[in-house]
Amino acid sequence: MRSYETIVVLDAGLEEEPIEQEVNTIEQIITSDSGEMVDTERWGNRKLSYEMNDKRQGYYTLFRFNSEPDVLDELTRAFKLNENVLRHIIKRVKKHHVANQVDADKQKTENKES
Repeated sequence: MRSYETIVVLDAGLEEEPIEQEVNTIEQIITSDSGEMVDTERWGNRKLSYEMNDKRQGYYTLFRFNSEPDVLDELTRAFKLNENVLRHIIKRVKKHHVANQVDADKQKTENKES
């Protein structure tokens, strides 16, 4: 399995419940083919640098996950078909910062005990 991060910009005009459904749908796509979610960060509404689809604000969400590469095709397809997704980017990373933080904390506690 490989480590990935994706940032999705959703339409900020949506209510809280539809945004929650969109986030859950994305997480389900990731976990459907033996993928695992590491972390989901909801950055909330932010002003866009430029108008996208006549929108000036977007709801940003960062997903960190581990999966096989073929899940990316399904994710990209789902993003393109979903009218509520203004933009998205998927990036492969060596290690997740969250995982690095946990490993560093474990090493610190092990060194203190020694």
